[in-house]
Amino acid sequence: MYKVLLADDEHLDLEGMRTFIPWSELGMEVVGAVSNGFSACELMERQAIDILVTDVNMPHMSGLELARRAMDRKPDVRVVFVSGHQDFHYVKQALSLKACSYVLKPMDDDELVASLRQITLELEHEANRKRTEEQYLKMMQALQAQGVKRLEDEQEQRAATQLNEAQPVPGCSRLIREIIATMQERLHENLTLKNIAQQFAFSPNYLGHLFKEETGQGFSEMLTELRMERARELLRDPEVKIYEVAGQVGYRYIPYFSRQFKETFGMTPMEFRKRE
Repeated sequence: MYKVLLADDEHLDLEGMRTFIPWSELGMEVVGAVSNGFSACELMERQAIDILVTDVNMPHMSGLELARRAMDRKPDVRVVFVSGHQDFHYVKQALSLKACSYVLKPMDDDELVASLRQITLELEHEANRKRTEEQYLKMMQALQAQGVKRLEDEQEQRAATQLNEAQPVPGCSRLIREIIATMQERLHENLTLKNIAQQFAFSPNYLGHLFKEETGQGFSEMLTELRMERARELLRDPEVKIYEVAGQVGYRYIPYFSRQFKETFGMTPMEFRKRE
């Protein structure tokens, strides 16, 4: 169970979060519900936490300062801010702290639950990445102990692919890395900025601006690039038909897929396959 700390100086909001959110169903356990930042810090000295849900505006120590202290103690702690303030200044500070979500009061339980479900996915993805790295290192050590100088091509490619897929995107915030990971998992779907924004609890306009600012590419541009890279990998398998490749990367209209592929790589999928 992931350990959760709740901090809010408004008693009703604090009790509401503690009581009405289905923590067990989310795979989470509330280890503390406190009304100020100092009590939260004292609890964190005794108990490691995975997730901090905190009000932004608390007396004596703000939720922003509490989040900074929590991240100093555990850099990969996930933070959800709740606030009655929609002021962009607060939102910007929250995002600068790599917050997972910013939920406005009066709170919609469904919105908070959606944010927490996304955090569960993030934590599971991170755990899978670590397991992949450990398995790869163990395999390398075992092969080296046997005097094997290099992996067989197929083993090397498979392990490297798994590792690369799990690696974060350099220079991007945790939010953007998770969005890109979600895009990679859902390339076969009719993916849009709007439904990604809904999943991550942001407005499409704001998320599109943030995505462009951090990656240097628009959402659609990045989506096309990811789809074309995946298509190129799939086309290397002669057993997979071209229309199947198109479907697996989200294209239902084959001529459009072929045109997009040619614009990206300078040749049609058929020409690429023949060259391979």
